Amino acid sequence: MSQQINLANPLLLKKRYVFGLREMLVVLGVVLFGALAWAGILHYQAVGLEVQAIQEEAAQASAQAVLDDLNAKAQRVVNPQLSARIKNTQLQVTQRETLLEAIGGTIEKTSVGFSPRLRALAFSSTEGVWLNSFNLSADYVQLKGATFNAGMLANYMTQLGKQPPFAGMKFSGMTAVVANVAPASPSADGQPAAPALPQYLDFELTAGRSADSPDRENSDAR
Repeated sequence: MSQQINLANPLLLKKRYVFGLREMLVVLGVVLFGALAWAGILHYQAVGLEVQAIQEEAAQASAQAVLDDLNAKAQRVVNPQLSARIKNTQLQVTQRETLLEAIGGTIEKTSVGFSPRLRALAFSSTEGVWLNSFNLSADYVQLKGATFNAGMLANYMTQLGKQPPFAGMKFSGMTAVVANVAPASPSADGQPAAPALPQYLDFELTAGRSADSPDRENSDAR
């Protein structure tokens, strides 16, 4: 009995392995390329870290040099003459502050009501009215100045009466005269003459009686 064999049967063909020599070489090449690329990346990072380390070492060295310089300056011997001058200056400042406090207390005790009146005169400033002199004492007030017209003087007196130090004060004496104003004269060199000054009033306001007034002397004589 005989049997025929079909040589074209796929089962009888020579089998070829998937991982042959060529495939293994390809895989090995890919692995080698990846290793080289990773090594390049690591080398690049290492160079950057090395540069950063060098810079940090230079900065640390500079800071250490500054610290050493400061320590050297701190360990220097203090000049005794300079220390003595500093102590002497501090002593003088302390003495002056003590003297100023003592003077300030004396002024406050001997000039009660003086500063508030000056402050009131400053707050009563009126346009067109200006003071040339004043006399302030406990029971006598004298104001001398000038104004352009009597209306401005009346406004000034009203404004002054609103201030607490002068509230209720009545000016018993008031004089106002027209000031002598020289007329404008032409200049000798042909230049235009300066404009003449406007007329104004010289005034004097008094309240109370001064220590050297005749009425005070008569009352003292009695």
